[in-house]
Amino acid sequence: MTILQFTVPSIPHYIMCGEDTYYINHSHPNRRNIDVFDLLVVTGGTLFIGEEDEKWEVNAGQALILRPDRYHYSQKVCDEETHFYWLHFQTIGRWEEVKEIKQNEHKHKIPITPFHQSELFTIDLPKYCTLSNPIGFYENLRKLLLLVGNLSNKARLQEQAIFHEILMDLHREQLPKVTSNIMEIAEKAAIFLQQNFQNTLTYEKLSEVLNFHPAYITRCMKQVYGCTPQEYLTKYRIEQSKIFLLNTDKSVSEIAEKVGFSTISYFTKTFSKFLKMSPLKFRNQFR
Repeated sequence: MTILQFTVPSIPHYIMCGEDTYYINHSHPNRRNIDVFDLLVVTGGTLFIGEEDEKWEVNAGQALILRPDRYHYSQKVCDEETHFYWLHFQTIGRWEEVKEIKQNEHKHKIPITPFHQSELFTIDLPKYCTLSNPIGFYENLRKLLLLVGNLSNKARLQEQAIFHEILMDLHREQLPKVTSNIMEIAEKAAIFLQQNFQNTLTYEKLSEVLNFHPAYITRCMKQVYGCTPQEYLTKYRIEQSKIFLLNTDKSVSEIAEKVGFSTISYFTKTFSKFLKMSPLKFRNQFR
């Protein structure tokens, strides 16, 4: 699957959208370097679209994203009545087209703020896909159409919020399909870890509570959250420690114990690994 990989922040933003119907012998216009991404979502019939050397037949329930910097053309005229939505969006951030998902090869830190240390991450959108939930996808596009022409700040904010739902739907299309059972186990594990982060936890205890083998629980969490239960717990403990550092006068050793670390040295080492500064430096810099 070809992926359009966007590095964020900045998140791609919505520009405008519309819908159209082509009748028999009609075709999509040929255009070059239109300077926006063009999302085409077909609800009936077929669009025959090309982009440079690539060609697609976009059928009902399918979506295609055309790049802003290439030549787009119609392979041939429509052979049946074809209805589709179109949506233009753009980004001021970095993006590229890849054949395989590259996990944050250009990852680097954004300056630390008191409550969050952010990293650049990626949103991966399939260039061409069959929608898992086309009805819901069409509904969001119709919501955007209802806001066309409304220039109020509220409406423009609503447009971006709806577009972000569309981005999430597209992003999910290229993820490995997770069964509801896997999702449920991963979520139960995450809730248990959050509720018991202050205690000493083991894989055996997690297995006993969820009634599944530790290896299976780990596999579920890696599919859903991209990390093991231990990694999830460590990240959660660090986030809690940041709150204590900023909002209490507890000592570092007290906080280490409060959030479940066995020793202050291990806490300090782990905190510094995540935030590239010691707990005391973090407190002094942001209080």
